[in-house]
Amino acid sequence: MTIWIPDLQQYAGPRYQALAAAIEAAVQTGELPPGTKLPPQRNLAWKLGVTVGTVSRGYMLAEQKG
Repeated sequence: MTIWIPDLQQYAGPRYQALAAAIEAAVQTGELPPGTKLPPQRNLAWKLGVTVGTVSRGYMLAEQKG
């Protein structure tokens, strides 16, 4: 697990889409190498000030995008 905390302010749209976009950008830049275990949903939700459902949707969207 990594201690990666994205800054969602730079991404437009709903928070879950912003999270998926942040994951995609971090993978493309090498900040998150493919296969990196992301923070637990509850922990990341607390750090970002969003619901666990928002993080779950963001993770699911990122997974669907590959």
